[in-house]
Amino acid sequence: MARRKFALMKNLLNYMGVEKDRVNFTWVSASEGARFADLITDLTGKVKEMGPNKGLFRKVE
Repeated sequence: MARRKFALMKNLLNYMGVEKDRVNFTWVSASEGARFADLITDLTGKVKEMGPNKGLFRKVE
């Protein structure tokens, strides 16, 4: 059920202009704190490399 909801949410975000690499879905249990920290660090690095999302907002001149 959660995977289907995430797939729908990802499609909605894509429609809104959010790139697919800005959102990640991974199962992590409460006992996997180090794994969670690594996943967040990797995702944060990827998003910083991508820069600001240009699809979500229009530039006002």
